[in-house]
Amino acid sequence: MTNNQQPRIKIHVAAPDVSRASQTIFGLDTDVIIKAMMGDEEATTYLADYANITAKARKNIKPVLKQAATIYDGTKDINQAVLYLLKSAAKNGGQIVQMKGQALVLNKQWMNFLEQQKQKIANDLTEVDVKHAQQINLLTAQHQVNLRLGNIAYRDKLTKMGDRAQQKLAAMQTQADREYEAARLAAIQRDGSQANLGAIPQRTVPGSIGGVNGSGRFNLSGITGAIGGFFRGVGNFFGRLMRSL
Repeated sequence: MTNNQQPRIKIHVAAPDVSRASQTIFGLDTDVIIKAMMGDEEATTYLADYANITAKARKNIKPVLKQAATIYDGTKDINQAVLYLLKSAAKNGGQIVQMKGQALVLNKQWMNFLEQQKQKIANDLTEVDVKHAQQINLLTAQHQVNLRLGNIAYRDKLTKMGDRAQQKLAAMQTQADREYEAARLAAIQRDGSQANLGAIPQRTVPGSIGGVNGSGRFNLSGITGAIGGFFRGVGNFFGRLMRSL
């Protein structure tokens, strides 16, 4: 062995075509593998990085392939679904346009009907107002006649009605007072000095009804006021009805 000769492992196995195929297919050169066997750092680094990448790829092969297959299959199914929707849209689109036109016609007919009904109601209300005015004039005239005649029997009947109404009011007030006192007593029994007596409602029945005053006489102005309030309420009702239409 000469001084400048370096020790070298002799490789007797050789297959040049396979080596070239390995380089082409796998990216591995036999010389690089042998150098790594000999402890060459550069070759070892290359093989280690290559092996790590390959190991990571092997670990992810199954989920990646499954995901890819899902994408392929899903893309196919989605496109088939879109195609089905497009066919359905083409088939039904014309009918929808036709129905839309029919709906517009129906809506126009409905608006015309409402307008006709509003006009009819307005005419009917005008007729009702005329009849109402006539009835009010008749009632007023009759009222004046009754006042002038001073029908004693009529007034006596009204007075008796007022007395009965007043008695009912008094009985209602008595019952309300009893209920209030009972509620106060129940609250005190339940809560003692902590009872919130101010929160207990106390009903107060009106002192008169139907025109009965403190002197026991029946006041006709109470009736006329009630009649006027009734007709004003009717007028307000029809007014709200017209505005709602």
